Amino acid sequence: MQPLISLVIIDSDHSARTAIEATLRPFSETIGIVGSASDFSEGLGMIEKSSPNVVMLEVGDIQKGMQEVQLICAKFPRTSVIVSATEKSSDWILSLMRAGAVEYMLRPITQEELKQALQKVGRFLFTKGADDTPRGRIFSIYYPTGGVGTTTVAVNLAASLASEGTRVALVDLNLYSGDISTFLDVSPTYTLSSVTSNIERLDANFLMTVMTRHSSGPFVLTEPNEVDDAILITPDQVRRILEFLRGVFTYVVVDCGGPLAGCNLAIFESSDLILFTTTLSLPALKNSKRYLSAMERKGLRKDRVKLVVNRYLPKADIQVKDAEKVLGHTVYQTIPNDYIDVVGSINKGMPVVRISPGSPVSKAILHLAEMMTK
Repeated sequence: MQPLISLVIIDSDHSARTAIEATLRPFSETIGIVGSASDFSEGLGMIEKSSPNVVMLEVGDIQKGMQEVQLICAKFPRTSVIVSATEKSSDWILSLMRAGAVEYMLRPITQEELKQALQKVGRFLFTKGADDTPRGRIFSIYYPTGGVGTTTVAVNLAASLASEGTRVALVDLNLYSGDISTFLDVSPTYTLSSVTSNIERLDANFLMTVMTRHSSGPFVLTEPNEVDDAILITPDQVRRILEFLRGVFTYVVVDCGGPLAGCNLAIFESSDLILFTTTLSLPALKNSKRYLSAMERKGLRKDRVKLVVNRYLPKADIQVKDAEKVLGHTVYQTIPNDYIDVVGSINKGMPVVRISPGSPVSKAILHLAEMMTK
């Protein structure tokens, strides 16, 4: 029987390689070591030959380690990288995770720690195929103009949904002012326009090649680099992309904004839930009322459109009950105003639910994810 997880070890310490092999020997039916190398060049050859699910990479120099992780992730997007190092610095951990590593392990590695790390990666890699599971659910995060934090909600919701290894896609369909690449500090080779311009080639292999796997969990498809590229994207292309993503991922989170027409209507038609995100300010509520009424006239029922109040302050002049009365919608979830933690997470390129899971805004978004998946 072929093991479920194939593994390549790249480690300069012979005794460490031997210890990892001995640790994994009892699990040989599920984890198969297909290569063990003492240096990166040799290990890279093994990866090219065997296309393993996982690479265990020793890191002794942070800059070199980041480059090696980035190279593996770029050339082999289906391979997960677990790094091991003696350095306890949070800068090392964050830098290597941002480079694409899915786990950071302190040396020496214990059997239990290694087992847990591989179990986590295994859950991420080996969910049932699309033919065996219900179609994935699509959640769109929307407000017609900028400034209310839709991208903050989208990025953190996607990371929350992916927290247990669930396959999650995060797509930036805010075509003219998308910002997911900035929030996650990614500069992908391929963007949304790479998919739309090759729509006839769309299949699982092509999709996984062009999407960027962020260290916080989701597979990311970022906004077009050029405005001219965005103009060429059609509602039919959006429908096709979302329908395909639904067949590959358990959850698809879409960040969107702009007019209630064209591609946005295509997004809403495909969405299981639409999180209409607003704030408790007079201008935002006035605009929200106009658009919520228009959405209802277009057949988007209230049970599919959920009202989320972002940057919530309990002692603000306008209260939740006032907003509900004005908008004719019950508030689905409030997300506290947590400027310092949120801005800090954006500057670090990592969702706040990952770097400050105990913060009020993180707890609110994690609760939001729980409600949406019941």
